[in-house]
Amino acid sequence: MHFPAHRISAQVSVRSRVANSTRRVRGFTLMELMIGMFVFTLLALGVTAGVLQSRRLAQLNVLRNTAWTVAQGYMEQIMSINPADIEAASEPWVTNRPPLPTEAVNALLTNTTAIEVSDPLYTSPRATAPTGTNMTARTDVPGDMWNVRQIMVDLNTNSSGVSTPVTMNMWLDVNISRAWTQLNGVWQVPTTPYMLIKIDFQFQSNGYLAVGKLGGTLRMARTDIPGF
Repeated sequence: MHFPAHRISAQVSVRSRVANSTRRVRGFTLMELMIGMFVFTLLALGVTAGVLQSRRLAQLNVLRNTAWTVAQGYMEQIMSINPADIEAASEPWVTNRPPLPTEAVNALLTNTTAIEVSDPLYTSPRATAPTGTNMTARTDVPGDMWNVRQIMVDLNTNSSGVSTPVTMNMWLDVNISRAWTQLNGVWQVPTTPYMLIKIDFQFQSNGYLAVGKLGGTLRMARTDIPGF
C-alpha cells in the first residue's frame, strides 16, 4: 500500500506536536508538584506553630488559674479565721508570732494519706524563717520572706498507664494591715473595727511550661472585728 508523501508528512508532524505537547504537560505538572509541596510545607509549619502556641496558652492558663485558686482559697480561710488568731499572727512587735492556722488540700498526699492537712501561713514582716518551715527571702522586699509551696496542677499518664504529678512552685506573702501606732515607744492596739488583708503571690512551672515567674495580688477587707 502506498501513501502520498504529503499525507505521511502530515502524520509525522501531528505525532511530533503530540510528543512535544506531552513533554510540556509533564514538565508543567512536575513544577506544579514542587510548588504544591512548598505551599504544603509552609502550611504545615504554620499549623504546627499554631498548635504549639495553643498548647502553650492552655498550659499557661492552667498555671494561672491554679495559682489564683490557691491564693483565693487562702484568702477565704483568712476571712473566716477568728480575729484573735489573726491579731496574734500579725502583731508587728512580736518576733516569734504564730502563723495563721490555715489548711490545704494535700493532692500529692505527701507524708500522709490525709486529704486536708494543716498548712499554716506566716505573715509579714518576717526577717528569718521559723525552724522547720519552708520559707525563702523576698529579693524585692528587704527584710521579708515568702511562704513556699509546691502545688499539683496536672497528671501526666504514660503509655503504661502510670501517672506522675505535674507541679508548680508557688510563693505567698500575707500582709495584715491595721492602724498600728506607737505611744511613748509602746505599740497601741487599733480601735478601728477593720483590717486589710493582702496576699502577694508568685508561681512558676516545675517542668510543665518553660516560663519565668508570674504573679498577682489579692486584697480584701474584714470589717467584723469587734473588741479590737
